[in-house]
Amino acid sequence: MRRRQAVTVLSAVFCVLIALVITAVLAVPHAGEAPVEAAASAEPEPTATPAPVESAEASEPPTSAAEAVIDENYVQLDDWQLVLVNDTVPLPDDFVVTPQLYDGVQINSRMYTALRDLLRDASDAGVSLWVASAYRSVEEQERILENAIQNRMNDYGMTREEAEENALLTIQKPGHSEHHTGLAVDFNNVARDFENTDAYAWLMENAEKYGFVERYPADKEEITGIDYECWHFRYVGRDNAVAMNELGMCLEEYVLYLKNQQA
Repeated sequence: MRRRQAVTVLSAVFCVLIALVITAVLAVPHAGEAPVEAAASAEPEPTATPAPVESAEASEPPTSAAEAVIDENYVQLDDWQLVLVNDTVPLPDDFVVTPQLYDGVQINSRMYTALRDLLRDASDAGVSLWVASAYRSVEEQERILENAIQNRMNDYGMTREEAEENALLTIQKPGHSEHHTGLAVDFNNVARDFENTDAYAWLMENAEKYGFVERYPADKEEITGIDYECWHFRYVGRDNAVAMNELGMCLEEYVLYLKNQQA
């Protein structure tokens, strides 16, 4: 009996020893393999972003008006009436202006008839409207900007940097003024109170019939980059003017709209 108990005990001990040996062997990593970590603690590997593929085709038009303003590689539309000139888009080198005098002011000859008819009809309606400024050369724009900077420095004690920054809110830098096209017109006293006159009210109701639009509306300042100018109108052609007003778009938005339509 005792002998049988002893054998049983020895068998049990032997089984325990065998189990310990097997466990130890399994715990040793296989040669050449890294230990496997728990799936719950693993971080997902970031997905590599493929490099952009260069395309031989022209890039797509920007999707917002803001992009149109800041696009340094802006491509003009074929329609000369819609030439875009702003703070980041300079006057195209190939844009030809043939100045023509109208009541002592130079304008683009291609809008002469439209402006003449507008002013004639305004006069017939009893509205006092005249052209204060239109075409400007780059050199003239340089003089205007410099005078504005000097006036702000002298009158308000601004530094040159402050005066230039302030002046550029209403005066475009040379080469970037819409007046270089000869298609922009400043009416009457070139002042904010112009919006309270019968002349302004008449223009807002009738200007599109002659192909003119208010270029820098109050609600488009972030897009045009220019403070509200109620006196500044731009010739874009009758059909474009009507469409812009119906769509509620400034020129930056409208040319972008047309590009997206063509895409």
